[in-house]
Amino acid sequence: MKRSLGLLLLLVLALPLMLLAASGVPMMRALDKEEAKRGDVVMISGDNLGKANVAELYLTNGKDDFKVEITEQTTATLKFKVGKEIRFGRYSLMILTGGETPMFIEQPVKLNIVEQYSPKPEVEQPAVPSESTSSPTQ
Repeated sequence: MKRSLGLLLLLVLALPLMLLAASGVPMMRALDKEEAKRGDVVMISGDNLGKANVAELYLTNGKDDFKVEITEQTTATLKFKVGKEIRFGRYSLMILTGGETPMFIEQPVKLNIVEQYSPKPEVEQPAVPSESTSSPTQ
């Protein structure tokens, strides 16, 4: 009983420390586009994306990693340029964290590198009722 109470107390005390440590972890939430061509600039939105937390950015397909140029960086957004050397295909984004112990962290966002953009389906416009040209009879 004393042992389980001690473990519970330890967890309660350690939880705030673990949350504090995790608060600086970069998290990418969305891209401004699903497809990009070589040379395009892509914007990422998320949390903790500043220079202190994100030192480098890569596109990875699980086999090959391509470092990309970060062109703009804040804590909430990051912009990068897709290099000319990147092959067409679907890529995950991966960061190298900053600090004393840098780590590679693959992010939950994906980007398709394409030769030309896929056509977007046309949005059907609602029909506008036409006004009747006949006059009412009396």
